[in-house]
Amino acid sequence: MGQTLQYKKRSEFAGKSRETPLLNPSELVHWISKIDKAQTPQEAFDQYCSAVEPYGFDFISMGRLLPPRPGAQAPQNVPRQFHLSKGADDWINKLVSTGDLITKSPLVLHGFRVSVPFRWREAWQNLTEEQKVHVEGTKAAGLNYGICFPIVKDRTAPGLMSMGRKTDFDLSLQDMVSLETLVRQVFDVMYRFTEMPEALPKLTLSQREREVLSLVAQGKTNWEIGTILQISEYSVRDYLKDLSRRMATSNRTHTVTRAIRLGLILP
Repeated sequence: MGQTLQYKKRSEFAGKSRETPLLNPSELVHWISKIDKAQTPQEAFDQYCSAVEPYGFDFISMGRLLPPRPGAQAPQNVPRQFHLSKGADDWINKLVSTGDLITKSPLVLHGFRVSVPFRWREAWQNLTEEQKVHVEGTKAAGLNYGICFPIVKDRTAPGLMSMGRKTDFDLSLQDMVSLETLVRQVFDVMYRFTEMPEALPKLTLSQREREVLSLVAQGKTNWEIGTILQISEYSVRDYLKDLSRRMATSNRTHTVTRAIRLGLILP
């Protein structure tokens, strides 16, 4: 993992100081075994939620992206999601049903770009106006502070575990190790019982394709990109259409985030 996440406010978890882990080694082994024996992804998720109860999270969510179904253009299928959550039900159900959980959540988009745990506030920087609205909705649901654990597997769809609270908190290094161990265990169970995405073919981009995608990532319109690169707006559209076909994506946001995840362009 390589880092400890520091928080300004001290923890009030059951009167324990930040230096005291909330799960001792024997408890951790117990919960790893319970999760490993789960017979469904939901059961594994429920065991995880029970394991992390001492941390006082008001919201827990896990998900993985799946390849889009051919011809599926509905927002909720761009891209498809495997998603389980507990807490903030109205807010999360709205995001899942509209597809906004993937296309507008700064947490999910940031999770595409990194491979180490991060605090929510790290992802809530330099937001678009649309993303600011999304964050305000998250806070209105009573979720002000949180942490995410990205799950990165070579050449396959990314996953993310996100946990939030109303109040700020600290985590010791032992807590971080325990949480990440449990997160990886529950995702391993999920991979057993859910559709595994096919490995993406190795992709290469031309210099012009990288330029187009990088400008899309900056929020530029097709017209603006054409002006900057001195090509027509229709050429930009054709570049993006071809890239979407080759990368099995369904919109420009999905194409850019997949290119970032595959290391084809920088975020």
